[in-house]
Amino acid sequence: MGDYNSSYRAINSTFLANATKKLTSDITGTLRLGYELYDRSLKEAGILGSQLSIFNDFRIVNAKTLAVSQGKTEYRSNGFFGEANFDYKDFLFLSITGRQDITSTLSPENRSFFYPSASLSYVFSDNINLPEFIGQSKLRLSYAKIGKDAAPYSTSTGFSNYTGLPTGSTGLTVSQNLGDINLKPEFTDTYEAGLEMAFLKNRLSFDVTYYSSLSKDQITRAQITSATGYATASINAGSIRNRGIELVLGGTPIQTTNFTWDASLNFSANKNKVISLKEGLSEIVYGAATGGYINSPVTFKLIPGQPYGNIYGSYYLRYYGTDKEDPVYTDKNRPLLIGANGFPISSLTKQKLLGNSQPDWIGGLSNNFSYKKLTLSTIVDARWGFEKFNRLENFNSAFGIADYTTDRRSFKVFDGKLADGTTNTKQVWLGQALGPDGVNYGEGYYRLYHRSLSEPFVQDASWVRLRSATLQYNLPTSWLPAKAIRNASLSVTGNNLWLHTDYYGLDPESLSADSGSNVDGSAGFTYPAARTFLFTLNVGF
Repeated sequence: MGDYNSSYRAINSTFLANATKKLTSDITGTLRLGYELYDRSLKEAGILGSQLSIFNDFRIVNAKTLAVSQGKTEYRSNGFFGEANFDYKDFLFLSITGRQDITSTLSPENRSFFYPSASLSYVFSDNINLPEFIGQSKLRLSYAKIGKDAAPYSTSTGFSNYTGLPTGSTGLTVSQNLGDINLKPEFTDTYEAGLEMAFLKNRLSFDVTYYSSLSKDQITRAQITSATGYATASINAGSIRNRGIELVLGGTPIQTTNFTWDASLNFSANKNKVISLKEGLSEIVYGAATGGYINSPVTFKLIPGQPYGNIYGSYYLRYYGTDKEDPVYTDKNRPLLIGANGFPISSLTKQKLLGNSQPDWIGGLSNNFSYKKLTLSTIVDARWGFEKFNRLENFNSAFGIADYTTDRRSFKVFDGKLADGTTNTKQVWLGQALGPDGVNYGEGYYRLYHRSLSEPFVQDASWVRLRSATLQYNLPTSWLPAKAIRNASLSVTGNNLWLHTDYYGLDPESLSADSGSNVDGSAGFTYPAARTFLFTLNVGF
C-alpha cells in the first residue's frame, strides 16, 4: 500500500518591449527587449507499506514494513534578451539577437552566459524579374549560438534515501551521481543555409536546408566504476559535430474541377562525429541496455572519431588466419571460430562495435486526395539505416519462444573453422541435457551460446510505416437543418495500419529506456504501438 504526495509550482514571467522606426525611406527597424523569469519547485513525499498482515486490507497501518521517500527539487533561471530586425524594401531582412541567461544549476563563476544569433533572408523573387512560372523564392543564411545549462544539482554531490541494506529503509547515503562544481555551460554553434522556391502558381515548391553544428562542453552524466562509490558523474564531456540536409517537396500533381491531389515529401539526413572528450578520457559510457543474459547486454559509448549512437557488445570470434584482427570492428564476412566442442566461441566480456542507433535518413510522405465532398488523407513515415539491441528476443531465444528455436531438438554442424584453420565437421546436439549421441549438452545451444552474447540481437531496425489514413465525407448543406447546423462531416481514421521491417521484434520504433533518457538503441519489454480506429462526427453551428 503506497501513499504519495507531490506539490509542483512553476512561475513563468515575461516582459517584452517593442519599438519600430522608419530609419530611412527604404529601411525599417524593429527593436525588441525582454526579460524572462522561470522558477519551479517540486516537493515529493511518500510511504510504502509491504507485507500486509490482513489480506486485502490496503491501509498503511496494516503493513509490517514501511519505507519512506522524500525529495525536493528547485530550479530558477533569468534571461535578458534582445532582437533587432531590419527590413530593406520588403525583400532583404536582417535579424540579430542576443540573450544572457543566469541559471541556478551552475556555480557562481559559470552561471551567467551569453549567446547571439544572426540571420539574413533575401526574397529575390520580389527584387529581380524572374520567369513567370517561378513564384515567391527566398534565400536564407544564419548563424546561431545556443547556450544550455545543467540539470539541477549537477554541481554538487548530495544525499539520497537508503532503500535497502545495510541500514534498511531509513537514513541517508551519498547519492549515485558525483557532481562537479566546475561545470561550464554547453554551447552549440550552428551555421545554416537554405533555399525556398515555388513554381507554377504554387503547384510545385521545395525548401532545402544545409546545416553544420558543433556542440562544445556537452553536459552529460557519464557512467563510472562503482569502486568510486558512485554510479555516474556530471561532466563536460567534450564536443560533437553534426552536419546534414533537410528537404521538403510540396505540390499539387492533379487539380481539376472535382478532383485535387496534394502531396508533401520531407527528407532529412544527418551525420555526426565525436570530435573530442574531456582531457584524460578515451571514452565515455553514457548508457547501457541491461536485462539480457550473461554477457549479452550492450553499452553506448562516446569515442573520439566515432559517431554518436554506436552500440558496443560481445561478439562471435572469427577466424582471421595470419591477417590482423581489427580491434574496433568485427568482420562478419570471416568464418566463425568454432571451439573443440563444436560450438561458436564468444568474446565473453570483450566488446566491439556492432551497430549504430542513428538512422542514415528519415522521410515522410503525406497525400491528400479530394473528390467533391470526399477526402482521403494518408501519412507514410520511414526511418532507415540504423540498428537496435533487441532485449526481448534475447529472452525469447533463451526460453524457446523465437520461431527459429524449433530446431533445438536436432543436430547441426556449424559453418566455420577451428583454431588451426581446418573446416569444422563436428556434429552437435542443439537441445538440452543428454543428447541422442550420449553427450550431456547442459542447458543447450540457445541458452548457453546464442543468448549469451550481444551480436545476434543487434539488428537492422529500419522501417516504413503507414502512420495514418483518414477518409472524410462532408455532408451536403441541403441535408442539414437550415439555420441550425452550418456544416457537418463524418470521418474514419486508422492509425498504425501497416509496417514493413526486417526487425525481429514487436515494433522497431519502441524504446526500452526511461523517460528523458538519451539512450535510443534498445527495444523490448515495452508495449508495441497499437492499431487504432476512430469514427468522428464534426458538427458546426
